Amino acid sequence: MEVSLASSVLWLSFASPFTMNSLPAPADLESVIATAELDCRSSRKADRNAENKALLKLTQQLSESPKNFFNVLVKAALKLSGADSTGISLLNEEEKRFVWPAVAGKLDCYLGGGTPSDFGPCGTVLDRRAAVLFQHPERHFTYLAPIVPPLEEVLLIPFSMSGKPVGTIWAVIHGKDRKFDAEDRRLLESLSTFAASAYRALVKAGALEPLLSMKLSAS
Repeated sequence: MEVSLASSVLWLSFASPFTMNSLPAPADLESVIATAELDCRSSRKADRNAENKALLKLTQQLSESPKNFFNVLVKAALKLSGADSTGISLLNEEEKRFVWPAVAGKLDCYLGGGTPSDFGPCGTVLDRRAAVLFQHPERHFTYLAPIVPPLEEVLLIPFSMSGKPVGTIWAVIHGKDRKFDAEDRRLLESLSTFAASAYRALVKAGALEPLLSMKLSAS
């Protein structure tokens, strides 16, 4: 794990100029995963009208401009879920990292950032090929600790191309006043199908590489 953790620090070093010696001992991975709680929590009622309008807009956007689609998608996810931040992570296998080509909400300053593919929330989700809810993931992935605002809950859904997981759509709650529920998972799973369609369209158009090569902009 030392190699993975070191690469994580290098990749997310933009968050804070801390060193390996300042990292706390990581908690066990399973201790930060709370996916089963989604089905135990009271779930808000689905707003089918708002969802249908958003899906129609996404369908039109996908046919007109796949290059800008992920930006539209994360904004729709932000509005429909009521999360504080949303984003897309794409796997760059060559560089062994996930890149964030679209981010909305309170974490939008991290556009172009990302996490290592071998030690991070997105990698865990792709390995499991299923939705995962994290609570304070920085307790295990300690390099995430400097991210501001802090990560109270993170819900991630994988999407695939030709049966191979290639990315995730994610949502974050930063405060303690609400939690994700099963309806949030259902919404993100619905939106993940659009993310998969956009990914395929970008591959077909030869337009995926610029997104995979994005870097965090200096502020």
